[in-house]
Amino acid sequence: MKGVLQVRWRLVAVMITIACAGIIAARAADAAPLLHRVVNLWPDGSPNNPAQGPRPTMEIFYPISPGHAIPAVIVICPGGGYGSLSPYEKLFAEYFRMLGYTAAVVNYRVKTRHPAPYADAARAIRLLRSQAGELKVPAHNLALMGGSAGGHLAALVATRPTVYRDANDDLAATVSARPDRLILAYPVISAVLGQTGNSKTFPRLLGDSPSDALKKAVSPELHVTKQNPPAFIFHAADDDLISVDNSIVFAKACWAAGVPAELHVFPRGGHGRLFAYSADVTWRWRELLRDWLAAWPLTDAAPPK
Repeated sequence: MKGVLQVRWRLVAVMITIACAGIIAARAADAAPLLHRVVNLWPDGSPNNPAQGPRPTMEIFYPISPGHAIPAVIVICPGGGYGSLSPYEKLFAEYFRMLGYTAAVVNYRVKTRHPAPYADAARAIRLLRSQAGELKVPAHNLALMGGSAGGHLAALVATRPTVYRDANDDLAATVSARPDRLILAYPVISAVLGQTGNSKTFPRLLGDSPSDALKKAVSPELHVTKQNPPAFIFHAADDDLISVDNSIVFAKACWAAGVPAELHVFPRGGHGRLFAYSADVTWRWRELLRDWLAAWPLTDAAPPK
């Protein structure tokens, strides 16, 4: 009898140990910081999900140290000339999360015509704002960043947030897509100035023979108003792919409209990866941008519905 009781007590002890281990593991999982998640931009069955090719998504990168998080999110549109998505601008997300910001990378549709990329970028902003609580994102302070062709996309959304409302976007009529701040890295801007060198950016987006009306419609410098968000722009003077004139013309349009715009032109650096990660340039634009963001008067207001 004594042996039977000992066996039973041992079984009870094992069961208690297993239960406690499960509780501890669950609490540890709950306590572990959320660092990354992927969100589909469009619901299942949407015609905006390509039959072939990757589905449009948004990757959210949360601050490394949640206890020191800054209440703002930076949405990033990678470059790639509308023919691919560059990995280099995506890496900016790691820099921002190290600073304490939440970052969201938009994997928008490429190898397709306007307005598909625009619809994806606008949808990403609307999802962040409408589902801020669920996604754990401080979307009431939202900056939009783009590099190269992604800079064109970011500038177009910032200047013309309602120019196209996708019929499949159930948030388009109620949630604003205009960001609170705009960051442009060596951006493509104008479809009318012809300052994109050998880049295939606009032929991919608009076709080989777009009308003058269409080129003007997608040239952000022509649509800057005083409602535009303050902008931070940086470019290299020796960029032989996308002329620095793109950044200059956009900055001038901001200044003419009374929109605060900070433009930094570096004497050398090239384009894309060469500039973004050049040893003698990258720390300079990152420090300038960090200081510009630090001066942003963040609000505690609830995100717009």
